[in-house]
Amino acid sequence: MTQPTFFSPPQLAAARTLQQCGALAEAAALCQQALAQTPKHPALLVLLGVLFCQQQQFDQGRECLQALPPEATLAADADTLTDIAAIHFLLKDPLPALAALDQALSQQPNAYLAQARRGLVRMQLGHFADALADFQRAVQYSPATQQAALHINIARCALYLEDLELALQAVAHAQAAGGGHLQQWLLVAVDTYVALRHWEAAETAIQHALDAGLEELKCVKLLALVLAGQDKHAQAAESLRNALSNHPEDVELLMQLATLARVQGHYGKAVRYMQTAIQHAPDNASLWAQLAQLGAKYFDEQGARLAAEQALTLTANDSGLSRAEALVAIASVTGEESLAEDYYRQALAQVPDYTPACLGLGQLLLQWGRVDEALTHFEAATARHPVAALGALINARRFPEDPERLAHIERVAYLPSLQGAVSGCLLFDLAAVWEHLKDYPKAFQFVNQANAANRKLLSYNAEQHSQQCRAIRQTFTADFFAQTQAYGNPSAQPTFVLGMPRSGTTLVEQILGGHKDIFVAGEIGLLSGIIQKLNAWERHLGSGQHYPACVRDLTADQARHYADEILAELRHYAPDARYIVDKLPHNFENIGLIRLLFPNAPIIHVLREPRDVAVSNYFTDYQAKFGGMGFAYDLEDIGKQLRDHQALMRHWDAVLAKPILTIRYEDVVADTEAAARQILAYLQLDWTDTVLDYQNLERAVKTASVWQVRQPIYNTSTEKWRRYADFLQPLEDILNAPPSEAQTDPEPPAALPAGYFFQGMTRLQAGEQEAAATIFSTILQHQPQHAAALHMLGIARFQQGQTEIALKLLQQAIAKQPHHASWHQNLSVIYNALGLSEQARRAQATSQQLHAKQAAQKLQAENPLGFSLTMPCGNDGEDIGSLPCKGEGWGGV
Repeated sequence: MTQPTFFSPPQLAAARTLQQCGALAEAAALCQQALAQTPKHPALLVLLGVLFCQQQQFDQGRECLQALPPEATLAADADTLTDIAAIHFLLKDPLPALAALDQALSQQPNAYLAQARRGLVRMQLGHFADALADFQRAVQYSPATQQAALHINIARCALYLEDLELALQAVAHAQAAGGGHLQQWLLVAVDTYVALRHWEAAETAIQHALDAGLEELKCVKLLALVLAGQDKHAQAAESLRNALSNHPEDVELLMQLATLARVQGHYGKAVRYMQTAIQHAPDNASLWAQLAQLGAKYFDEQGARLAAEQALTLTANDSGLSRAEALVAIASVTGEESLAEDYYRQALAQVPDYTPACLGLGQLLLQWGRVDEALTHFEAATARHPVAALGALINARRFPEDPERLAHIERVAYLPSLQGAVSGCLLFDLAAVWEHLKDYPKAFQFVNQANAANRKLLSYNAEQHSQQCRAIRQTFTADFFAQTQAYGNPSAQPTFVLGMPRSGTTLVEQILGGHKDIFVAGEIGLLSGIIQKLNAWERHLGSGQHYPACVRDLTADQARHYADEILAELRHYAPDARYIVDKLPHNFENIGLIRLLFPNAPIIHVLREPRDVAVSNYFTDYQAKFGGMGFAYDLEDIGKQLRDHQALMRHWDAVLAKPILTIRYEDVVADTEAAARQILAYLQLDWTDTVLDYQNLERAVKTASVWQVRQPIYNTSTEKWRRYADFLQPLEDILNAPPSEAQTDPEPPAALPAGYFFQGMTRLQAGEQEAAATIFSTILQHQPQHAAALHMLGIARFQQGQTEIALKLLQQAIAKQPHHASWHQNLSVIYNALGLSEQARRAQATSQQLHAKQAAQKLQAENPLGFSLTMPCGNDGEDIGSLPCKGEGWGGV
């Protein structure tokens, strides 16, 4: 069959000339005029598609591609094939782009534009060495006007390949070539100078570009990179925030601020910057996918899922990178294993060896014990990005040993970026590699540098933690437990495994999971949610208290409510299990709250040689480093955390009626069966051999111990600290020092009875105003800042006819806590009683405004217990404020 041929209309060459001059709209108009005369002309149609995509009109570009007759592609010349590839490339669909360019170059091997575009596609795929070869070949055949752009791309590839000398040469060639590529030159020049730590040269390049007329905002963004690369993150963020005040809708600026916020551990800020960016670009699927990934990583499951679903919706008709990114986002927030696996595999079908999909799927498989399959995907990612999958491979205990590759990883680790002067995570990886290679001094050198890099960004305060632990001991006393014997839920179903992080809690959890009567739910952290609610309620009260002291405000009904809430959530996992295990190491701080809510709950404490715990933590880079794991990046802080843990465990042993079972990790390693029998005896369960087959359990393990629990137990996991004994003196000094003031327990101050505030509320509702006033006055003697006690004392005095005293008390309460709408309503009532109608009107207006604001912001979430703090009943028996007089009193939830 004879293939059709297509003549080249004169408008085609003219349109290409306009395109090269940047007159995209004029070129598109010329193509459309020509197509009116020669409909569906292949070269005109695909050039029009390129022009549409270059103007961000992607749907129109895709329509041009779809309108191309199939036979036209077969007969297309090299220029048309090169434009077909450009459309696919701009639509982030690299595989068909690569195929078209290969076909074009088979026709014209020296076609510089096809060579250059293939380099861009290969960069998009992460094939930087191949891309570099394409650009270098294109330089040989390109006109002078294209030289600068090609050298810029050579520099980009060289940077990815860590060939800094070549990158520097290419930057110089690009600058010498000149042309209209100032912004692109500046980007790669700054990246190159930053990689070489030539800070002055980077700033000079930015100033040169600014003097040459480049937009100031673009220079500010690059200056932020230079500052962050020198660990000046606060200055970088400040410069970007200043720019944001003048450019509030700049999406790139907002995303750069989000990245800096995340690097500094300000995840709430990062999310808000991303959300603002999305407001300005709601159809940008990549932004939604990135928001989903951030939410999934930092525990906003609902928000992450909504964002991922939006990314999936926006890319429903797309293929290639955009669709792959959305599929990875939805996979990362999908809790069901098989569904997540399917999404990852769909992403890999869109872009084979797509790094995020390889890493996500590999990690999912590793969590479920499918180690060999996981390694296949990690190694596929490594083939494209030698460093990207390094941490994942190390987690699966596959260590690189080739000296050249290790040297390459080390060079990358010391490259400055928005993360800072070095890559802390890569330095941790290198420490693990050299430990595997038994070069312990070198391993400790890298881990010291990794921890030092992280400490610059952390705000952990060991003294504050010690003070918090002391407050816990002073709150949960033997006397407190005696007062609260009737509190909580008697169920023994909730079971807690706890201890210092890296003490062996995951191993014990896995052993428990081998018993048919036990369901292990993982690190679900239900207690931290209860603590957040307690603190939120205290803010609502304006008491000035926070956890742990605020537990003394709880009544028996409230404690039972919280216990029932936790139990209901646990039973969602396995309603028929005899025991449901929440394994969260730091719950050793919350044993008092556990016993308050579940007096019969089994608690298993795992104890390990402190120096082994310390070394293991020091070699681990935690996701929660900006939260409770901030201690793990300093040997002295680790030592102080160990001392706090020891003090707390001594306290719990002294004050708790139901004993805690303490299991030594070393005993589990030495004789697993004996330790397992001891645990099952504590739980009053019959022996079963299945608990010894823990490494083959079909359940996900999502902790730092993900690989270890899939392996048999080896004695090499004990006494590891001796390898690093020469470097542990700061730790030894802390462990052997006398207790600090915060670690001692003087006689605790006299405490109010448990649930005392609500006793006052009950008395007030019963019409016992003087008894209520006595209670509120006593609270204020202990806690002068307790705004709710002030307010309710005012209510009691008002009901007693002491209106002027009541007015002063309510004004003081509102001054401390001005955001309660009902308090302003009550103030209005008192003003009216005093004949102050104008003040009453203003107070009423404020109340209405606050009510409207609270409704809009759904601030009822700040009142988790469900109480109202409006006035009960007045002297005349009518409601004052909005609270109905209910027979059940104030204690219900």
